[in-house]
Amino acid sequence: MIQHHLVLDTPTLLALSGNRQVSALIHRAYFEPETRLWAPVLSILEADREHLGLAEHIGQLDVIHTVDLDYPAMLGVAQLRRDGVSPGIGAALHAVRHLPEWGADALIATVEPKVYEGRSVPVLDLNH
Repeated sequence: MIQHHLVLDTPTLLALSGNRQVSALIHRAYFEPETRLWAPVLSILEADREHLGLAEHIGQLDVIHTVDLDYPAMLGVAQLRRDGVSPGIGAALHAVRHLPEWGADALIATVEPKVYEGRSVPVLDLNH
C-alpha cells in the first residue's frame, strides 16, 4: 500500500543531476513501493527549458509519475502566476492540493521550501 505521495517541483527536478538528497529520494522510490513520486508536466517542461533534455531523462525514470495539466489545473496555475508564482511551482501547488484521494497525504518534496511558506501545503525539505 502506498503511504507516501511526493510531488516534485521544478527546482527539485533541476536538482536531479547533482543533489544527494534528491538522488536518495529517487533510489528510495525504486526500493520502497510505499513511496510514489509525482511530477506535474508543467514543472517538467519548465525544468527542461532550463536544462535541455531533462524531460527525456525524467521520462526514463519509471518511479516518477506525471500529473497532467487539465483545464481546472491550468486556471489554478494562471491565478497563482498572477500572484508572482512560477508556472512549475504553481503546478506543484495545484497537484498537491487536488490529486485524487489516495488514502495518504501528499507532500511537495523540494529543494526550495521557502517558496511554499504561507501557502498552507505540506512540504518535505530535501536540504536536510
